[in-house]
Amino acid sequence: MTDQEIIQSIAEGQERPGYLDEIWHELKFNPKTIVILDDDPTGTQTVHDIPVITQWTEEVIEKEILNSPVFFILTNSRSLLPGEADNLGRLIGRRLQKAAAKYNKNLVVISRSDSTLRGHYPNEVNALASGLGWNNAKHLLVPAFFEGGRYTYKDVHYVKEGDAFIPAAETPFAKDNTFGYASSDLKAWIAEKTKGEVKDTEVKSLSLDVLRNRPTQAIQDILNGDTNHYIANATASCDMDAIALAGLRSTARIIYRTGASFVNAIAGIQIRPLLEKDTIFTENRSNGGLIVVGSYVPKTTRQLEYLKKHSKASFIKFDVAKMIRKGSMEKELTRIGIEIDHSIQQQSNVVLYTAREVIKGDTKEESLKIVNQVSQNLIAIIKSLKNKPKYILTKGGITSSDIAVKALGVKRALVLGQAIKGVPVWRLDENAKFTELPYIVFPGNVGEDNTLFTIIQKLT
Repeated sequence: MTDQEIIQSIAEGQERPGYLDEIWHELKFNPKTIVILDDDPTGTQTVHDIPVITQWTEEVIEKEILNSPVFFILTNSRSLLPGEADNLGRLIGRRLQKAAAKYNKNLVVISRSDSTLRGHYPNEVNALASGLGWNNAKHLLVPAFFEGGRYTYKDVHYVKEGDAFIPAAETPFAKDNTFGYASSDLKAWIAEKTKGEVKDTEVKSLSLDVLRNRPTQAIQDILNGDTNHYIANATASCDMDAIALAGLRSTARIIYRTGASFVNAIAGIQIRPLLEKDTIFTENRSNGGLIVVGSYVPKTTRQLEYLKKHSKASFIKFDVAKMIRKGSMEKELTRIGIEIDHSIQQQSNVVLYTAREVIKGDTKEESLKIVNQVSQNLIAIIKSLKNKPKYILTKGGITSSDIAVKALGVKRALVLGQAIKGVPVWRLDENAKFTELPYIVFPGNVGEDNTLFTIIQKLT
């Protein structure tokens, strides 16, 4: 497939009208509560004025279902072992179904995951369906995320780097220690992830031709068929809208496994302009900002190196392996916390970053445990801080979730919008360690080499 063919499909899609008015009409006259289970906090990359909850007690879920037609539940399940992710999916599924039945709500359930195909699949989706009591629920895979340069064309998922479209399996994301894969064709990817339990010939594809040239009823008929696994091609918002409208009208039980862009389509949320500095800050703070870089992907490392060359911020390297070897973990954590507090008070931005060398375990599970150990120590540092930063920017999904929930005690936040494309800004609630703090969630796989620097300059 040539890059030019994909570019042409993007251009043709942008010329076609979407289904936004029809989606709004459908949601108005057939109301549904749209719940997005986010396996890390980056799923809020495209929305605005939507709440995120980080707890899932029956009381919390009931309250949100009663008051919010659309909301995110931050599960951070990508940081869990497979069995833990399954247990969590079943638990939340049961509680959602119980609350929906109690208040007579119809649910649309989205399992939002990584647009570069990392995460617990299919086990997490199967567990969620089991908890909901949705026997034989259909899986609809829609990983396209236009703001981050992810497109699905002729069943192959692509990651745009510069001017080139690279099949996802040929990117560094596919070499992930825990969630690596070999297939870019989404039909083959499902077969690979199910270990052949679902054959690629058993996966139905929604082509661009069908989405753009067939009536909604025809797409509904496909979704209502006897296949349980579907993938959707998408290179423009009209494709997402066509999928969403058919899904809303379908009689099938569907659990959507998607990237961030699909949330806008099915909830009828229009893209807003990027946030301005005055909108992000509600109070005049002179303290320095805190940037925490935990993601190890090559894109993040390049952004960090660019920032070091062009920024006057204070940089603190957090080398867990070195600390363990020296037996000085507690002492170092205390020292780093004091140094960060001092920089914040002196109105200097400070960048806390993990060593770039990835420590691998002998198994995928061990590698995930090591990542979580690093995160636990970052949590300890942030919990120790006494001075409120002007903002906190976190780089990487697991890092962002753990700092928000475990270090700052966030129970509910409001997504204000995006600082740049694909980078959401939250405002923390009154229960957080630093109330009303702008919290910027910067995915590890988003942006160009200068993007981290650009955001920090915008916030200065």
